[in-house]
Amino acid sequence: MAIKRRNLFLNRPLILVLVVYTLIPCRDMAVALETQDSERSVAVEATAHVDKSEITIGDKIQLGIRVKFTGDIAIQFPEFNQHLGVFTVKETNVSEGPKSEEDGYSTTERNYVLSSYEIGSQTIPPLKIKYKGKQGAGEVVTNEIPVDVKGVLKEGEIAGDIKDILAPVDVPISFKRLVPWVCAGFGVFLISGIIYWLINKRKRGQERREQEFIKRAPHEVAYELLERLSKEDLIAIGLIKEYYYRITDILRHYIEDRFGLLAPERTTEEFLTEMAHTNKLENIHKLLIQDFLERCDMVKYAKYGPSKMEIQETYDAAKRLIDETRERLEEGDVIVG
Repeated sequence: MAIKRRNLFLNRPLILVLVVYTLIPCRDMAVALETQDSERSVAVEATAHVDKSEITIGDKIQLGIRVKFTGDIAIQFPEFNQHLGVFTVKETNVSEGPKSEEDGYSTTERNYVLSSYEIGSQTIPPLKIKYKGKQGAGEVVTNEIPVDVKGVLKEGEIAGDIKDILAPVDVPISFKRLVPWVCAGFGVFLISGIIYWLINKRKRGQERREQEFIKRAPHEVAYELLERLSKEDLIAIGLIKEYYYRITDILRHYIEDRFGLLAPERTTEEFLTEMAHTNKLENIHKLLIQDFLERCDMVKYAKYGPSKMEIQETYDAAKRLIDETRERLEEGDVIVG
């Protein structure tokens, strides 16, 4: 037994040498695999951000997507048609970058202009960013962003102004108290009759003017109606809604006369659905019409008070659409008046 222990003790250095030589190739193999894996890896991260997290219905919001990466790779940003969740894509800006950072990374960014007509807590969904390089292709996902879309309140109104309805109370009957109500009712009836007569008179005059325009080109009629609307200066006397009803009606009739689309008799949603499937209008003009009608609906139905600059932009948008889509006379053509 002592002899065996002595032999084991003498052979111990030899065993250690064999173990060391066995581990050296494994270490080299591990370093090679680690180096190979590090060469294959690509560091890419994408973040989304907005310029404001709380907006009013119809307001524009800037959405930015920033991609940070290493290596020689190509970044592909998402392309949107018209909608991103409940948000409408108004504009897509050209990508910026890539720019080299101090930490050895490169960054590139693209911005989008969005708006929403859905009130409440909304979310910009995560977006997929694709990339491609020598090591292959892949994709990363941005973070989702909550946005609070608020309705439009009148000046001085707050949510706390709304109170419960008071309980009914008994009121003693008095004929003397009925006299003012009778007079007021008669006055309202008389004023309503006068207003009805004035409206009908105005409609008849408008119908006569429209009949005069039957033989004229659609853009000529639209130009004259826009000029009349401008000279009436409805904004100066506070008739902002009337102004938006009139300018919307002018553009809708122009679209119907020029392209044969049933614009005046349909709601904005119905007309936009029909317009999306027609090839009579270019895409840039479809987007211009959609933005114009949505602006006008905000004022007509959402009680939105536009600024003077927004009112002028609405007028310019209508005139621009007519300028760019009007019928062009070929040499030798004549319009019979």
